[in-house]
Amino acid sequence: MSRGFLGSIMAAALVVSCGEELTGPSAELCATQHGAQVCVDRAEYQRTEPVTITTRNVSSRPIFKDACSTKLVGVTSLSREFEEEYNPRLRCGRGATEADVRANMVRLESGASFEETLTLHSFAFQGYYRVNMWILDEQGERVAETPATSGIFRVFPSAAG
Repeated sequence: MSRGFLGSIMAAALVVSCGEELTGPSAELCATQHGAQVCVDRAEYQRTEPVTITTRNVSSRPIFKDACSTKLVGVTSLSREFEEEYNPRLRCGRGATEADVRANMVRLESGASFEETLTLHSFAFQGYYRVNMWILDEQGERVAETPATSGIFRVFPSAAG
């Protein structure tokens, strides 16, 4: 009986001493910036799985989501910084113009939400990911130099990968 108790204490000490890299992702699937709350549906995914993203306007005025630049970004360690590059041609094509960005903006009234799905690529690496989403004004200009982001989630390779 004392052997089992001692083993439990040793296992707990090992988990505490290993640091957050081994304890799993944060339970925070949402983050809020620039009047938008961006959420993912799960804390862990495998490569090629769909990621459901919900964007909610938490401000008192309309906001505009740039549908052309929504992106899954990843890092191999939480000590690294996530990419924050704005690229409206990402989803609207190489020849996308400012008019294309404005035409594809999603207007969200106060309290409204928008759901979309992005799929992880088969070559997605194991690590930590989040969603970068740019918020625009009515003219299609960015409201901030940084994206609104989701909470952080993990990606693990699949058994078949």
